[in-house]
Parts: sequence; structure tokens; C-alpha cells
Amino acid sequence: MPAALRLRGGARSGDSAVRVLVVGSGPTERGGIATVIRLMSGAAAEHADLQLTGVVTHRDGSLRTRLSVAARGLGRCFLLLGLRRADVVHVHISYGGSVVRKGLVLRAARLFGVRTIVHAHGSRFTKWFDSRPARQRRVIRWLLQADRYLVLGKPIALEYEERLRLRPEQVVVLPNPVSWPQRLSVIEPSGRVTAVFLGRFGRRKGIYDLLAAAAALPPQVLDRLEIVAAGDGEVDEVRAQVTALGLGDVVQIRSWLSPQRRDELLEEAEILLLPSYYEGLPMALLEGMAFRLAPVVTPVGGIAEVISDGVNGLLVAPGDHLGIADAIQRLVEDESLRGQLADAARRTAHDYALDGWMHRLVALWREVSGCGGSVPATPSSGPSGGLSGWSERPNGPAKNTDSAQELVEEGSQRAS
Repeated sequence: MPAALRLRGGARSGDSAVRVLVVGSGPTERGGIATVIRLMSGAAAEHADLQLTGVVTHRDGSLRTRLSVAARGLGRCFLLLGLRRADVVHVHISYGGSVVRKGLVLRAARLFGVRTIVHAHGSRFTKWFDSRPARQRRVIRWLLQADRYLVLGKPIALEYEERLRLRPEQVVVLPNPVSWPQRLSVIEPSGRVTAVFLGRFGRRKGIYDLLAAAAALPPQVLDRLEIVAAGDGEVDEVRAQVTALGLGDVVQIRSWLSPQRRDELLEEAEILLLPSYYEGLPMALLEGMAFRLAPVVTPVGGIAEVISDGVNGLLVAPGDHLGIADAIQRLVEDESLRGQLADAARRTAHDYALDGWMHRLVALWREVSGCGGSVPATPSSGPSGGLSGWSERPNGPAKNTDSAQELVEEGSQRAS
């Protein structure tokens, strides 16, 4: 994958056009950041007043591959900034190495007088940040200085404000978008209810709790249930657990699905299962809701702002496999409840449709760049005022080269 690519967007048409440099994973990569960038790219085609250029700084692969992609991507960013090819730099971050890579871009943008936006995705940034020594935390704050910060929910906004010492007006709550399905298939009665899990296999997403829950279900429920789990990560370990629990007739394990195959699966399903321990606002949840699935999820990250228990989904505590089992049983046995929750979930998902999301993002780019416009009102951690750049704030702490080096060394081991 090239280090830089032109994202879809209208050609520059006079001084009113906004040139945005988007830095993150490639749109063909796996995971939530790549999905958001892919949706952003497609939606930008409808805006003639935008010129988006994407630079890839991370790609899954060997250490050599990751370092090579990062070096080429960073070099491309520095070149574009030096040539004055951007009005706004929009970086997507999670934690670890992602912070180091994007932080270097932010520092370069600040040097060239270009406005900046940090788009925070990772569900584990807070835990990672808190685990760092004090001098590394100072370096992180210095690296991540920006004009605006986009977060996925109000609780996350408070976490970033506290740790990065931000003013509330710098932080904008912008939940993830969802691409609205063109159509929904009519599910033909088959006697079995299909439930899906989408995401990286591992403890964080709760896949092992889900399998323990399935093993706790009574035989009459298992006879009517099919669980399809698709993703990457600990695939072999999950398959082994399915076998050990004797769930081979109930649980199918599939590899990571393309967007088309994912949508085909969601069209056939009725329940979404995502009992995570940590989340921002998972794309899988919004996608399942848009396809009219009844969610069984945990109230972590931004999920509690989207799902109300018994209204548009069922909430269970992280790690409570018996609670997960009870929620699954209720939905399998009660078709009326399943339908009510699914209908309400789809109505809720409409609030996160891509068109409205992109409208707010374009308004933010224009405001931050100084090209005019203001961000439409939305629930946020504080009032959205005018541009409040870092030039009005005291300078951050002096760079600690030892801490920065430690972060870079750790960063080479991280994926984002």
C-alpha cells in the first residue's frame, strides 16, 4: 500500500476549499480506524469544497513492514506540510505506537503553522496512559497538542480532558458513523435464530465470556440458536475453546470478513453479541443496529450513551457470562421482544448515519482551518466556542528525549 493516497473529494475550487491531510491506517486495513477512514473517503466525494489527501502510517504485518510504512508515511507528511499542501491535519489515534507516529505529525504541523485535529478511537488509551511513568505522560501531552479533539462519547471526553489537561471547549463529541444499508432482507422463518459476533478475538471483546455463556444455555435454547463469530486475533484459541466446550454444532468461527461478506451475514442475523470489557464506540454495534439486529452488549465506553437496557438492546456486565446467557435466552425465546429491540435499535442507528456525521465533520474542518462555518450542535463535554488554538496556551513541557525514545521503542510493537 502506498504511503500516501488521494482520498475521494471534490477538486479544490478557489480559496473556500479546505485541504485536509488525513493520517492513519489505510482504508483497506482491518479495524475501526480504517473503517471510519473508508467511510470518510467515500462521503467526501459529495463535497466539492474539500480536498482530502490520505497518508498511511500503519499497516499490519511484520515489524519491518510496520517500521517501513511508518517511515514512508511520516516522510510524506513532512513533505506535504513543508510544501504548504494542507490547511488542516486530521490524525487518527489509538494508543502506544499510534500516539508516537501521529504525535510527530502534529509537532511538524505546529511548526509549519497548520491547524490540527486529534481523532481518538482507541478504547485503551486511558489505561495505557495511566500506566506510563510521569515523564512519559508529559511527553505524550506534548506530542498530542492540537486545536481540537474528537472523541466518541461524553465519558471518553472527560477522560481525555483530565489526562491531556484540555479545556472542555477543545473537545468535540463525534460518535462513529454508520453506512446505511440500501435494503434489508426479509428473514424467512427457519426455526433457528442467528446471532453474530464481529471483532478481534481475545479477552477484550469478551469472546470467551460469550462461549461460556453459550455453554450455560439449556439444550432447548441451543437447538434454536446459531452463533457466528467472525474476526481475527486468537482464532486458533477460540476454535479450541469451542471444541472443548462441545459447541461445534452451535458456534461457527469465521475469519475476518470483507465489508460485503459482513453485510451478507448481518442481513441473515437477528442478534448482535458484543460483551466487551473496553470499547470506544464499536463500528460492529452501529452496523448491527443499522441492519436491525437486537444488541446484547456491555455498558462500556460510549455504548451506554447509545443503548438503553430493555429499550433498544440488552445490557450485561463485563465478564458476566450467566448474564449474557440469560439475555440470549430471552431473545431466542421471545420473538416479540427481539423484534421490538431490533426496531428500536435501527431507529437509534439512524442518528449515526454517515451523511449527518460528514456534515458535522466538514463544518469542523472549515471552522478549525479558518475558512468559515461552525460545528452544528451535538451532545458534547462542553460548549463549542470559536477556535482556541494552542497559541493561547502556555507551551508544553520541554521534550524529554529519554522518554520519547522509550515511547518510540514501545510504539514499534503496537498496532493501530
